[in-house]
Amino acid sequence: MNQELIIKRNTYAEIDLAAIKSNYEFACSCAPNAKNIAVIKANAYGHGLIDVAKSLEEHVPAFAVAIMSEAIELREAGIAKPILVLQGAHTDNELRLAGQNNFWLCIYSAHQVDLVRTTSISNPVTLWFKLDTGLHRLGLSFDAVEKSLKSLEGCPWINETRIIYTHFSCSDEIDNDESDLQIEKFDFQTKNLHVEEGTTLEYSLANSSAIANLESSHKQWNRPGIMLYGMKLFDSDHSSKQKLIPAMSFYSTVIGLREIKKGESVGYGKKWTAEKPSKIATLAVGYADGYPRHAKNGTPILINNQRVGLVGRVSMDLITVDVSDLDNVSIGDRAELWGKNLDASEVAECAETISYDLLTGVSQRVPRIFL
Repeated sequence: MNQELIIKRNTYAEIDLAAIKSNYEFACSCAPNAKNIAVIKANAYGHGLIDVAKSLEEHVPAFAVAIMSEAIELREAGIAKPILVLQGAHTDNELRLAGQNNFWLCIYSAHQVDLVRTTSISNPVTLWFKLDTGLHRLGLSFDAVEKSLKSLEGCPWINETRIIYTHFSCSDEIDNDESDLQIEKFDFQTKNLHVEEGTTLEYSLANSSAIANLESSHKQWNRPGIMLYGMKLFDSDHSSKQKLIPAMSFYSTVIGLREIKKGESVGYGKKWTAEKPSKIATLAVGYADGYPRHAKNGTPILINNQRVGLVGRVSMDLITVDVSDLDNVSIGDRAELWGKNLDASEVAECAETISYDLLTGVSQRVPRIFL
């Protein structure tokens, strides 16, 4: 789809690639001695996997994605940097594919360790062993990490450098000491790890919020994700937000205007009723585009840089907004749903969700315009 056709869609997302680069540079400035892997899973958090990867490739040591198909998509698009697959390999075919394509693999189960040990691979792979320090989703106990390293000694298809990593459960909560406890546990356990001669261990703890706020978590490798896209990192105000630039601006257009009387309702289920004569604007966006289905009455939207509120239930293709207090509004006016002038986190809060959910939920029928 060419740019001329894209821009004619009433709803679209502008993606500021320079903002993503700036946010990556901020991540690097927080931990100048670490190597920062750009996490671009889930279509680069909704921003466009391939375009984001191409814009960052010359600046990053590696990328991280969640699943093998994302890594394959990057390789098919010509991305050459190493790619960490966070869910690892689950079959011998996936393992061989990783060797052929320089995919780094996460290891978090005995099954995966056995798979690596018993499957001959043409090219050596780099392994990341996930140590569970408290999140309790995926990961190995310390004893299992130690046993896994031992069982893979001498394996010719594993690179000499092996990374031990963990993931925080509460690093976005500044006043929660759980992250400090996880760091202490990780440091205490990993200092007792021993590997065969010629093998090197490196470490990784820090995600986005830890990069910005937990210097003690900065090891050889960091994993910036949501911060690349300029989103709020913490559940309270923090100075880092002022240095991050939102990369996605999600826009729609006013396609209908009508006057309604006091007592008349708008939308399915009559969830909003006018308390006075009101002017209602209809926008060409709905939950099929990724606008949150559960956004409440009053959820903020900007029309002509003026703040107005959602009224009525979000439908598949349309939303309605009370524009009674606007001095001037016309068919064709642009509405900012979230972006540089309206924080996605504020919109997410009104829908009882998080900014990650909004960004990754912007659907494929919404054209991305790359700036």
